[in-house]
Amino acid sequence: MNENKPSPFTHLFNYGAICGLVMFVITFLLWILNIFPLGTASFYFSWIPLVFMFVATKALRDNYFKGTIHYWGAFKAQMLVISSYGVLQVLLVYIFGKLIYTDLVSDYIQTYLHELEMTKKEMYQVLGSGYESYEDRMIEEISKSTLSSILFKEYFNKLAGGAFFALLLSFKLKRINPVSHVESKS
Repeated sequence: MNENKPSPFTHLFNYGAICGLVMFVITFLLWILNIFPLGTASFYFSWIPLVFMFVATKALRDNYFKGTIHYWGAFKAQMLVISSYGVLQVLLVYIFGKLIYTDLVSDYIQTYLHELEMTKKEMYQVLGSGYESYEDRMIEEISKSTLSSILFKEYFNKLAGGAFFALLLSFKLKRINPVSHVESKS
C-alpha cells in the first residue's frame, strides 16, 4: 500500500465529511435565499449524498481492494459515508441554528403546520374521520419540537434513506472476481 494513501476508514470518512460540508453549504444558501432549508427544499438535493456514497465505495473497491468488494463490504462502506456526512451536517446545522438562524425552530413549526394544513383535504379522503385524532397528535408533536429533536429526525432520515439506497447501490458496486470481470469484457 502507498505510504501517502489514507486508510480505507479515513478515505470513507473524508468523503462523508466533504459531503456534509457540501450539504451544509446548500442549507446555508437556501437560508440566504429565504427558503426554509430543512424538509421539502432539502429533498431536492438528496441525490448528492448518493453520489458521494457511490464514488467513495467505488474508489475504495478499485484503489484499496484490487477491484474486489463483497456486497456487505460495499454496504458498510456506504453506511460509514452516510453516517459521517449526517453527523457533520447535523452538527453544523445545530451550531448554525444556535448562533445565526435562531428562528429555525419557530420557522420549522410554522412550515410543518402549514404543510399539514395543505394536506388536510387529501388526508381526510384517505383516513376519514380517524384523521382528526391523527391531526391533533401531529400538531401537538410538531409544536413541541426543539432544535435537538428536529436534528435527530433529520439525522435519522438521512441514515434510513442512506441505508435503503446503500442496499441498492451495493449490488452495482460488488465485484468478487475482478480478473474474470476484465476477461469477460475482452
